[in-house]
Amino acid sequence: MKKKKNNVVIIGGGIIGSLLALILGLNGFKVSIIDRQKKENFFFKSQSVKSYALNEGSCRLLSILGIWDIVKKNSQPITKILLQQGSSISSIQPFELKFTTDLKKSDHIFNMVEEIYLKKAIIEKIDECSNIEYLYSSKVIEQKIDNFSTKLVIDNGQILNSDLVVASDGYPSSSAKEAKIKYFDNNYNQSSIVGIFEHKIPHDSEAIQIFLPSGPLAILPLPGNRSSFVWTMKNNDANRIFKLSDLLFLKELNTALQNKRGKIEFESKRNMFPISLAFSKRLVKEKFVIIGDTAHKIHPIAGQGLNLGIRDVAALAEVLILSRRLGEDIGSSLVLDKYSKWRSWDVLSIVFFTDFTNKFFSNENYLKKFSSGIIFKLLNNSNTIKKYLMKEASGLSGDIPKLLKGENI
Repeated sequence: MKKKKNNVVIIGGGIIGSLLALILGLNGFKVSIIDRQKKENFFFKSQSVKSYALNEGSCRLLSILGIWDIVKKNSQPITKILLQQGSSISSIQPFELKFTTDLKKSDHIFNMVEEIYLKKAIIEKIDECSNIEYLYSSKVIEQKIDNFSTKLVIDNGQILNSDLVVASDGYPSSSAKEAKIKYFDNNYNQSSIVGIFEHKIPHDSEAIQIFLPSGPLAILPLPGNRSSFVWTMKNNDANRIFKLSDLLFLKELNTALQNKRGKIEFESKRNMFPISLAFSKRLVKEKFVIIGDTAHKIHPIAGQGLNLGIRDVAALAEVLILSRRLGEDIGSSLVLDKYSKWRSWDVLSIVFFTDFTNKFFSNENYLKKFSSGIIFKLLNNSNTIKKYLMKEASGLSGDIPKLLKGENI
């Protein structure tokens, strides 16, 4: 069996795991990424339905890595956000909240990027870094981690030893389960249908989120007369609507959207996935750490899942790089506890915010609907609160890692 010793092995080669590998590799770490996907699967345009709303902090991190200049040409700034509360699919109440760029110094609130362009740019950078080994079409068949060593056996027989193992394989995570990481979880009994559509009326860089009783509907602008949608609803409703023909599905979607984009047509296939809340009771163990969706799976209502994971990456990378410069054992609890303490409060605050927002704004309870309408009205009349909320959403509040500030470590 072939054996190899690296500084860090990352299980899971999604955007979060790949970004961490790239940052560490560029800073002299020897890194291996283990991913089940074939490389070519990342670049099938017809299979790509996901898009992400990147906040300012995430864009700064990508700029430091030389990635933002590559993906920017395929991105779409969001300069306006409209939040509305709907009482049913066919009726939207006059409770709405608007955010615009005149509340900020920058020229955008978020930037929308399709997954295929972001992933492609990251992989191209990884391919240029000799410190990174990307093991495609691979899975871990044996995992042994204790206070003194790590051992991962891959299905091709290769054995990887490292100073640290990072789990970024999503939720539920087989690697976290093997490490006996426990979770708090909650099933929302909801599913999200996602896809991309073309439309007749220009979006004018506006994102829309409608809080329907069954769950939120988000319409997010993409380059051209195109938008991404994330339509979350109770499982029974989602299963029924997902099975409709394209024509009938688009009719339902346009009704929910109140025809705000005019005639719409599918550009991509539809996809559907279940929604649940999960966050780990601990982020680290000796020589083992979890990041991204492996550590916290949140409701898509605020579109902050990827940004939260990128903050994990920025914080963990900074802790590991600085600790290595001091000659510390990067897999020790002494080092990893720094990361855990740094990230725990931010993760919990976002988890509870998204959970509360979904339960409070998407429901049929008259008192909650009335109260949320009053909240919308009060917020619309307070630029101070709006500025605070936009500062929080930008990813630039609190104890910010250097990479999110646009600074090298």
